Amino acid sequence: MRIPVPVVIFLCLAVIGGVWWKGTLGADFLTPPSEDKLALVRAHVAASMPPADHLETPLPTPAAPPPPPKFEEVKPTPSVDAGDLNAAPTLAEYKDLAEKGASHYTELAVMLEVEGQFQRALLAWERVLDFGSPNPAQATAAIASIKRLRPTLPDWNPQPATGIPIVLQAGTGSKTVKVLEPLLAACARELEKSSSGILRVTSKITPGKNSKRSNSNPAPIAVWLTGPAKDSQSTEVLSFTLTSPDTLPEELRKTAFELVRSHLATHAVRKILPLPAEGPAQDALNSHITRLDWQKLGSALNQTVEKP
Repeated sequence: MRIPVPVVIFLCLAVIGGVWWKGTLGADFLTPPSEDKLALVRAHVAASMPPADHLETPLPTPAAPPPPPKFEEVKPTPSVDAGDLNAAPTLAEYKDLAEKGASHYTELAVMLEVEGQFQRALLAWERVLDFGSPNPAQATAAIASIKRLRPTLPDWNPQPATGIPIVLQAGTGSKTVKVLEPLLAACARELEKSSSGILRVTSKITPGKNSKRSNSNPAPIAVWLTGPAKDSQSTEVLSFTLTSPDTLPEELRKTAFELVRSHLATHAVRKILPLPAEGPAQDALNSHITRLDWQKLGSALNQTVEKP
């Protein structure tokens, strides 16, 4: 028995309509779902999803900025001509820049230090004093830099036996010779070291006679510098009174400094700053007097005295 087609269509529509009516009975299609229901739906959907077989590719971590360059990597723009850095410098290096003054020498010295050319930097700092006509602040800066660099560098002349010979001379009463002799010799070695080996300094004492009156008074000590020959040039003679053997080494250093300072000024070499009010005289011998000064002193004292 065949069911007519119109009946079949009616029954299908009736079944579909009945199921839809029963499923939607009481449902509100106009009111939006609450946030709680949406959260449940999201959770249900997430739980029904198959697990991923790999993690998402993470975003690349931004690269860290490069560290700031170290001081030695910072190369200033050269504004001065340092000459041929591969050539051995002379003791009078950069003398030809004298007309540019202390500021130029200071800039040159700083640049050479940054470049690691410490021997040349020391020469440039010395040129501030030798030829730069510095003001007090520039001279103070140069002296401080010389004090800082000198101990880190070898002597200019590593063989003092080949240095320019000069003599540290002293005259005193015969009773003072025994005390003075080793201290004068020690002072001569200190002057040799202060000259960076440019000078070879020996000592000599000329004893005088003691009078009865001098036995009860402090002994006077006269000091001067000469060349090794009898007819060589001499500095002026400076004297002081021995009050205590303990203070004698420093008195000798102070007197030697004043002898060098006076001689260079008298012979139009240059004016050296006086001894500071505080601090040992040895510091001034190492820093106020440049190595070129010591060379000029030695050369001058080795000239013979012109006979009338």
